[in-house]
Amino acid sequence: MTIYDFEDYIDEIILDRGYDYYVGGNIIDLYNSGKNEYIFKIQGSDDYEVMVKLDDNGEILYSECNCPYDYGPICKHQVAAFYKLVEIFSSQNEASNVQKRAKEQQDIKEVLDNLSKEELIDIIMDLIGDDETLKNRIVLRYSKVDSKQELIRCRKLINSIVRKYKGRDGFISYNETYDFVSEMEDLLWKARDTEDIFLALDIAFLVLEEAIQAFEYADDSGGSIDLLVSDAIEVIGDIVFRSENLDINLKKEIFSRLLTLSESKIFDGWESYRIDILWLCADFVDIEELRDKLVSKIEYLVSNWSTENRYGKYITEKLLQILYVIKERYGSREEAEQFVQEHLEFDFFKEVFIQKCFREKEYEKVIELALKWEEQDRQYPGLVSKWKKMRYEAYKKLSLKEEQMKLAKELLFDGNFEYYRELKELITGDRAEFYNNLKQELKNYKGWHGKDIYLKVILEENDLDELMEFVKENPTRIEEYADKLKDKFKDEVIEVYKKYIKLAASSSSNRKDYQKVCGILKRYKKVAGEQSQKEIINELMRLYKKRPAFIDELSKIK
Repeated sequence: MTIYDFEDYIDEIILDRGYDYYVGGNIIDLYNSGKNEYIFKIQGSDDYEVMVKLDDNGEILYSECNCPYDYGPICKHQVAAFYKLVEIFSSQNEASNVQKRAKEQQDIKEVLDNLSKEELIDIIMDLIGDDETLKNRIVLRYSKVDSKQELIRCRKLINSIVRKYKGRDGFISYNETYDFVSEMEDLLWKARDTEDIFLALDIAFLVLEEAIQAFEYADDSGGSIDLLVSDAIEVIGDIVFRSENLDINLKKEIFSRLLTLSESKIFDGWESYRIDILWLCADFVDIEELRDKLVSKIEYLVSNWSTENRYGKYITEKLLQILYVIKERYGSREEAEQFVQEHLEFDFFKEVFIQKCFREKEYEKVIELALKWEEQDRQYPGLVSKWKKMRYEAYKKLSLKEEQMKLAKELLFDGNFEYYRELKELITGDRAEFYNNLKQELKNYKGWHGKDIYLKVILEENDLDELMEFVKENPTRIEEYADKLKDKFKDEVIEVYKKYIKLAASSSSNRKDYQKVCGILKRYKKVAGEQSQKEIINELMRLYKKRPAFIDELSKIK
């Protein structure tokens, strides 16, 4: 993925939101931290940091953001950064495009300026036609009414959007869900821009409630509805943040509305969203009266959940976390610690307790608890890995080298590559012998992480001979490692590349596949040269002469 084609790889909703952040001025700081490495500070519900590293051709070598988004590999903050980088690297072209767009807009403006008010009204009415949604959108945006009427119009707009997309079938198809969400998002922007904090809250509530209902009548296999719900909750969170300096009575009113919202049956079956709202309520617990109300509400909810099943236990744990934070902030230390002790059946509280043991240097206790919980949670590999890591740290604190060695190796084979470096530091004998033995064990290891860890280890040691053998056995990986291997094994790299190209061609059956093969051929040229590229293109043209679309794509390669 490059800075010039990233739009082809990222969900359209994320692209739109990232673009909104880019054009909306949410990038508040940018600096170059090294060659082609950029760090952005981007303003959202909080200030987030995005780091992007490119190669000289604009390839995105890595990109990361410290925001909590976990629905996919790329968030809207990273997308905003990508658009900014396009602006930076294409400034001349961008300037030209801006001038062109400005000229087009000026032409339209000149036409409209010469029309009478009546003519403009006629144009707008023609454009609206029978489009109820557009009519409601214009009325909502430009009419001057009180908050009550504004909210009624928001509700009418939501209803018209729903009717528009549900149609006669009463269901929104996958292909239309994105457009439905985009129109609903406009109302969230209305909530963001509304100065009346209670009106903003009510608009966001309307969108949230409809978005959750939409799970029942829309195809959300692309995750668009879930993102709409998340955005609505984020907007509510922004409104709560805006209320920080309000009068105490206004704060109580906002809290009351949030608590009432959390009681809505709309959250039945969507408990994690209910918990998100309760967390927002927790922003007001510095007021004792509100704190008591929230604690009572959560205790009531906890009492109604059974921990006999996994989901019930999960929801109970999330609710108890809110109570713990309240007790930690506003109760005594003893109360908070007692609360943790009472809830050690939950993973969150196990971790809190074990961290307390670390702080108090009770490392033997850490080892004892970790071993106990590893056994209890053996059906959950992620948890077992967490307890093993804590046990390892305790061994390290106690300088138990032999135990460290054994556990570091276990963790490595479980897929935790960072423990390879730990192992290397613990080795006292022949390092080369250790490496060769470990490499062989990893090659023979049948576990899920074996191949990945084996590959990372040989890359860490820059073992090019072993890497070349790996690529020969796995030709589809040649593009990842061709640059690394070509200086030492140019002929072998070319042969594996050819094999990979032929494999890709043989499994291609449509123009998109053919274009991917051509992309591989273009990259192959950088390794093997133009003449070798031409030879394999000619060979493919002979082999696939009955596939005109493939021949067409091959003929475009320059």
